[in-house]
Amino acid sequence: MAVVDFTNTNYEGTAAVPFVAPAILSADTIANGYCTVLDNVRYKTNLRKVSGGTVEGRTCGFAANGSLSVDDVQLVLTELQVNEEICNHELARTWAAEQMRGNYAGVPGDYEQYLAQYVASRVAEDIEKNIWQGKYDHTDGSTSGTGVPVLFDSIMSAYVAGAGTNETLLDGAFTAATPGSGTDTGIATQLAALVADLPDALIGDANTKIYMSRKSFQLYFQFLAADQNNPVLATQMAKFYLGYEIICPAGFPDDTLLASRVDNLYFGTNVLTDHVEARFIDLRNTTGADLTRILMMFDGGTQIVDEASMACVRRSN
Repeated sequence: MAVVDFTNTNYEGTAAVPFVAPAILSADTIANGYCTVLDNVRYKTNLRKVSGGTVEGRTCGFAANGSLSVDDVQLVLTELQVNEEICNHELARTWAAEQMRGNYAGVPGDYEQYLAQYVASRVAEDIEKNIWQGKYDHTDGSTSGTGVPVLFDSIMSAYVAGAGTNETLLDGAFTAATPGSGTDTGIATQLAALVADLPDALIGDANTKIYMSRKSFQLYFQFLAADQNNPVLATQMAKFYLGYEIICPAGFPDDTLLASRVDNLYFGTNVLTDHVEARFIDLRNTTGADLTRILMMFDGGTQIVDEASMACVRRSN
């Protein structure tokens, strides 16, 4: 087997995009368009909301009958990095073992690519969780829960920091119980509360989506299967609630429901600027250690444009 020389395959600056961009943009929410992505942000950008404007009968003159108002919020990126180190011997053995799984294993032709794919998948997982759960504990809405991702403020933490304009809080975790069964945490009850909280602008809007975790979706499916006594019918019904499409991002928190348009939720990153970097450094050619180090530097952050244009049901304790 030929020895792969990582030293000659370093990526820096804009050349890092082929590695850093897939690592970030392959996150479930981003790849599937569950939020709006700005991929050319340098440190921060303003998200503008335009409102106002009325129509009146035509006249020969001009008289202002209203005015447009422009508000904005800032999307600020957080500087992030990946610093990993792996033994070349262990890497080669793992890569070779993966190749033994057969023609359909999907293992790259060399173990540098194998390592790049693995690191990229882990970065995507972390980014996905932080988009929705960063500094947000789904059990009580706080920022101090055990295991809460803290790379940057998430969409949910930004929502909690708002006024709670269209919000329902409840005690305890969601269940699959049917309404009237003695619990107020049944998933169907909470979906009804979410739709009841919708602001006028979202009612009946085909672009309004209901976001829930995959665990909550399972509870909704269980409720439908029991209520309809037909799991096949429940499979189709579970994709919508009262006409609103249900979306289940991989990183969305449990015991939380969110209703919003996609264009109200933003993720920003700098992966298409010259401020990103990714490197593979083989230490055999410098220190003599049989190690490879992986370094990545990039930025990421989230923001919501208008908290009042959303509805939420979440657990408060």
